[in-house]
Amino acid sequence: MLENNMKKIFCQIITIGDEILFGHILDSNAQWLSFELDKIGIITKKRVTIGDNKKDILETLKNSINSNDIIIMTGGLGPTNDDITKNCLSEFFNSTLTLNEEALNDIKNLFEKRNLELTKKNISQAYLPKCAKKITNINGTAPGIWIEKNQKIIISLPGVPFEMKEIMKNKCLISIKNKFKLPVIYHKIIKTIGIGESWLADKIQVWENNLDKNIKLAYLPSIGQVKLRLTTSGKNIISLKKNIHKEIEKIKPTIEKYIYGYD
Repeated sequence: MLENNMKKIFCQIITIGDEILFGHILDSNAQWLSFELDKIGIITKKRVTIGDNKKDILETLKNSINSNDIIIMTGGLGPTNDDITKNCLSEFFNSTLTLNEEALNDIKNLFEKRNLELTKKNISQAYLPKCAKKITNINGTAPGIWIEKNQKIIISLPGVPFEMKEIMKNKCLISIKNKFKLPVIYHKIIKTIGIGESWLADKIQVWENNLDKNIKLAYLPSIGQVKLRLTTSGKNIISLKKNIHKEIEKIKPTIEKYIYGYD
């Protein structure tokens, strides 16, 4: 297990694909990943979307690796010429692409089950950076990639959502939890109605200024309502909930007539 003494673990998500930048599809992968990482105590520090461009991929990796413990990339692992993520990872880590026999067998078995002819393009998907571990993809031909370097974890996943989610849920999240001693992240949301954001902020300013230093407050305004999200993290979920509840009880008399629910 990596030594971190319950320190905060930060992740950057890099979504790769011209189709996202053109607005042809939504980046649902990044939203899903952020939510799942939050549940196990990992903070998504930044999300970046870039095109299928070697310079941009390498530059983004360089800029993100020093300030994050985990980097998760999605997209660019397909069999066509615009899928260059593996090549970029190999170059970034001074590695080479080599045939992974296990990945090749997975691809062959998938094509046999579907009664399809195996092409050179599909075989090319079994070539992975030599420095990487292969992550099995039971739903497609592009295996995931896991690289560890200087106590950093770099994960590259297919961009197809149902393939990415299966790999992440059943393999990567489990491995990440085994690698790091993760804190609990706890959120509590106070839902208010009938008062605007700035007026609400004025009413709770003294309370906000005196919040426990381990609790962060965020305002989430939308049409007709404002949500107040209280976030804290630590080792013990019971203690975290207790601290949040204390703070809510302090402010409740001031804004009770505007509160219509929680979470």
